[in-house]
Amino acid sequence: MFNTSFSRRVPTQAKWMFIFVILPLYMYCGSIILSALFKFLILHFHLQADYTQLNAYLNLVFDLILLLLAGWLLKDSMIEQFKDFKKNIKNHMFYGCVVGVLLIYACQIVGGLLTLALGGNQSSENQQFIESISTSYPVIMIFVSCVLAPIVEEMLFRGIVFGWLYEWNPKMAHLISAFIFGFIHIMSAVMNGNISEWVQIFPYFLMGFVLSYLYEKQNNIYVPILSHMMNNMISMCLVLL
Repeated sequence: MFNTSFSRRVPTQAKWMFIFVILPLYMYCGSIILSALFKFLILHFHLQADYTQLNAYLNLVFDLILLLLAGWLLKDSMIEQFKDFKKNIKNHMFYGCVVGVLLIYACQIVGGLLTLALGGNQSSENQQFIESISTSYPVIMIFVSCVLAPIVEEMLFRGIVFGWLYEWNPKMAHLISAFIFGFIHIMSAVMNGNISEWVQIFPYFLMGFVLSYLYEKQNNIYVPILSHMMNNMISMCLVLL
């Protein structure tokens, strides 16, 4: 499984920026700051906006901020990997659009069965929340879920977290990065006291494992980005159609 030719390294600046800036923003601070700012603007300028609309724009702005931060930190690596992607585009496209999507869906079936076996619901609170916003503001959420989120999450959790841990221990890099990826998708519910939501981590964890496998296998971040985009596009189509 492990690719001895995996060569992507994480700049030192990106490692520490992730720990002290991006992770706190992602975990807690960012959503609170932006939510407070949006509410201030709504009240101060007497804007008409409901809770669902506020969350749609909050997701959009938050992901744009993270994209700018991650893009700045990984600019050189992303440019280099894009050049490499074009050199072997057929193989990378096949793994990103076919192999990755099939593996993700297989793992989501297994993860879903594990969740149900442990008494969990058919879908997580995070998924229900996204679906509720998407039906009201489809254009914004298609852009966020199918474009921004896959790029941002792959740059952060594969590009930085997995790449950093891989330098220490390849096996643990897969497990830890997949766990962190899974946790951020159930984090809101768990931190709000819904401990039973922990069982929803399995589909996200296994998906994270597939995405790190694709990154390592192809030695290119654009492959898991493609798979992540395709997966979210299919899910969004199922919600909206």
